[in-house]
Amino acid sequence: MKKDSRLLEALVDLINEYVDIENTISTLPCGYVSTKTISSKTYYYRQWREGSKIASVYIPNALVNGIKRKIAFRKENEALLKEVKKDLSRLTRKIVKTGLMTEEDINGLLQAGKDGKDVGALAIDIVK
Repeated sequence: MKKDSRLLEALVDLINEYVDIENTISTLPCGYVSTKTISSKTYYYRQWREGSKIASVYIPNALVNGIKRKIAFRKENEALLKEVKKDLSRLTRKIVKTGLMTEEDINGLLQAGKDGKDVGALAIDIVK
């Protein structure tokens, strides 16, 4: 029983971390900063892909460093999200193997976390 509660606690923590990282990523700009030199003046643009096209927006010189930091922070969070997804996948397999929850239950908890609901309380209700 103690092992089950630890698995459940780890699952809730991972789901909450996953949701927090996704929310952080959604607030940050994507893409990269490109530089163009025209008539010996340097211009900066944030560029990103939208389907098969590249979208671009001019960045004033005063905002370039802030945008670069935000893009770098987004990339760090995307890498972290990838690791959390791997951990969540491993833990899901472990929990399903023990029979504590089904994969559908865990996916439901993940969706509930994305919807802003209390994942811990829902997890306890599922296990009971």
